[in-house]
Amino acid sequence: MSYLLSVKEILEFAVYIEERGYEFYIGAIKKFREASITKLFQYLADEEFKHEKVFKKLLKQSGEIKGGRRDPEYQAYMREFCKTHSLGDTEAVNAKLAKVSGLEEILDMAMDFEKDSVIFFSQLKEMYARGNSAAVDKIIHEEMGHLRKLFQIKREMVKK
Repeated sequence: MSYLLSVKEILEFAVYIEERGYEFYIGAIKKFREASITKLFQYLADEEFKHEKVFKKLLKQSGEIKGGRRDPEYQAYMREFCKTHSLGDTEAVNAKLAKVSGLEEILDMAMDFEKDSVIFFSQLKEMYARGNSAAVDKIIHEEMGHLRKLFQIKREMVKK
């Protein structure tokens, strides 16, 4: 019998992702002294913290949520995706962050995190019954905005 993830478990992982994202951006701040860069990473850290609060609120309500897709194959996919999210292994992220020195490398890491989060949260939305996904939609939209901002900064760096 395969192990199936509940909406509650997925929300717990969403909280975990946002906590790790916050830690990553705070760690990135410590790597730089340039005000515009630290301001960007502080903004992203604050956004992760805000998203964490939204997911914690949803988690409190999760007993009332009737999950959407219950297909065992789909839930097995979600279980495996949780394992591979780029923020899933805190030790590996911290080790990689300790080794990087350049802004471009950190931006690449941040873009990977944001892309994984957009995919993950898009799939999380699928687990909700209709009408319960407005908060997740908003977070997906914000994560995509973060990704666009990171792409823009990286493009501007290349032009210099």
